[in-house]
Amino acid sequence: MAIIGIALLLVILYVYLSVPTYSFREPKPFSGAYLYNPYQDMQPDQWKKYHFHCHSRKYFGLTNGRRSSEEAIDSVYQALGYDHYGISDYMSINPHGNDKEGYIPAYEHGYGLFRKTHQLCIGAERVYWPDFLFVQNLNMKQHTLNQLSERCRFAVPAHASFTKGYQVSDMALLSNYRLLEVVNPYGNAFAHWDMALSNGHRVYAIGDDDTHDITQASEVCHNLTMINTPSLEAERVYEALDKGLCYAVEFDNWYHFPMTLGEKAQQARALPHLSRAELLGDTLFISTSAEQMQEVKFIGQDGKLLKTEENVAIATYVIQPEDHYVRTEINVNGLQHFYLNPVTRHTTPEPADQRLDVVNKSQTYLYWFVYIVAFAALIWYVYKKMKEKKSLDRKSVV
Repeated sequence: MAIIGIALLLVILYVYLSVPTYSFREPKPFSGAYLYNPYQDMQPDQWKKYHFHCHSRKYFGLTNGRRSSEEAIDSVYQALGYDHYGISDYMSINPHGNDKEGYIPAYEHGYGLFRKTHQLCIGAERVYWPDFLFVQNLNMKQHTLNQLSERCRFAVPAHASFTKGYQVSDMALLSNYRLLEVVNPYGNAFAHWDMALSNGHRVYAIGDDDTHDITQASEVCHNLTMINTPSLEAERVYEALDKGLCYAVEFDNWYHFPMTLGEKAQQARALPHLSRAELLGDTLFISTSAEQMQEVKFIGQDGKLLKTEENVAIATYVIQPEDHYVRTEINVNGLQHFYLNPVTRHTTPEPADQRLDVVNKSQTYLYWFVYIVAFAALIWYVYKKMKEKKSLDRKSVV
């Protein structure tokens, strides 16, 4: 039994020792004379409904997929009129639907015991198995994002505010990711998003149901992601997501009032869409396919409210020289909320992304040495105690 315990400790030690120590450069807010509008190439008739975060029954029911068979997932999301609904099982790429147009391989990474720090891996080539059973520091979170980014198209911090695996302060320094699951039924991550944006990280929002029991109407169609793409071809979808040609949708009323699947399907199919997000000079024009918008908020640096307009067909905001970024929140009709990606400032016409993480080799080697010495001392101590116990057992027999 002791040998098994030591072997397990060795595996855990290896996972933790594989993480280098990073030095993080000082983040810089968006700045420059050029404004980048992610919706500049938007085609209003090409919006499609996407959902990436849904669990099926896996590992003999040990994971939280409950009664969600692949066939049941098909039935529900087809009834809702979604163009794509991805299955993202824990640590497993589900091949269901890989014979259909628009199949996007995905899975949810992470199985830590405390403060689950999970990532939604979209466009995954293969599963990255290492994870940290216990709490993670900033180095471990950055290292995981780096490793996942080499194995999937988008490594997306998931339900960041739910388990607090990602602290709001972490988002100031973490980089090398494009998407953030901003709206999730288990908790929205607006503070995380604004922290990332305020520190110059060009991060775009997606929304998901994070469904675990597809047979419960209360678990589906809370959130989705609208993507502007001419086709369901995976590469075109990836390109749109990378540019920010997407926005997160939240159905607030469905949290508070029970609705049947049929009622949800009716509203989801009639969902209005963004029809204009145009930047003319320094003025941003926003409108939807609805006759008017109940409320439009423009949000800036540090999550500051810049302007609110109510009951308008077109909302406008003049971007000020001191505005590092401007994002828009639309309450369409009290039932649906849209969270648009930000207009950001840059020093060049095309946006550039900052990487803050740099491997600190000397500190990495020092920490590795300390860990190895500490673990060797622990093994020696356990061995010594076992030897002493055997000696006492022999004496007691005599």
